[in-house]
Amino acid sequence: MNEKYSLQFPFTSVAGERINSLKLRRLKVKDMRTARRASDKPEEWDEPLMAAMTGLIPEDLAEMDLLDYQALQKRFQSMLSMGGESATTVAGNGAAGEVVSLSTQ
Repeated sequence: MNEKYSLQFPFTSVAGERINSLKLRRLKVKDMRTARRASDKPEEWDEPLMAAMTGLIPEDLAEMDLLDYQALQKRFQSMLSMGGESATTVAGNGAAGEVVSLSTQ
């Protein structure tokens, strides 16, 4: 995915750059690793992952109009919900699940 999103409400970044549109990219494993290093709580991974997807820094995301942020958040969540899996499942912590014994009979 190399998609362009035109902001409904352009804004000025913390560096003083006017932002009218964003080029979105698919996330990579390194993006998830960065989010996990930032926090061990999955509910706090959205912001660093959305920053990676949009090429913005978290401080710029905070300046974005909420309507645009929510539209981008929906795209982000749909990217993570492959084949009906929840974002939590896809973005799991990598731990192995419970071991279940199977009978040989």
